[in-house]
This record gives sequence, structure tokens and C-alpha cells, in this order.
Amino acid sequence: MSSQHRDPPLTVRPPADLKAEAQAALAARDLEVRAFVVACLNALVADPDQFLSELGTHWPERKPRGRPPKATSESC
Repeated sequence: MSSQHRDPPLTVRPPADLKAEAQAALAARDLEVRAFVVACLNALVADPDQFLSELGTHWPERKPRGRPPKATSESC
């Protein structure tokens, strides 16, 4: 059965401590994480160069995608 939701999901896995700190910072301002992500996407679409330049020092390092390579056993 396909999803009944109008908008497709977006799945991210930020570090647990960063997520907790962000949630606390937003909650202190009566804001939600979901709404924050949508606001960021709106800001990106409105002015990509300006928005991305603001994030420059906060950008995480790239992580390899997919499963890690299988460990090879020398005893085989």
C-alpha cells in the first residue's frame, strides 16, 4: 500500500547530542524541528548562494554512503 501522505518523507540521522541541543534551542523559542527544516528548505530555494554561505562553517564532513565494505578474513 502506498503512502497516503501528500509530501514524501525526508530521513536524516544527525548525531544524538546535536539533535538534542537543536531541539532544546528550538523549544526554548516555541519552534519545532520539522518546521525549522521546512524553513531552511524555503530559505535555500529563495536564495541558495546567500543561504549556503551562511552555513559554510557549519557544514558537516561528507560520510561514505551505503554499507561499509565486508571485512576480509585472511584465514579463508
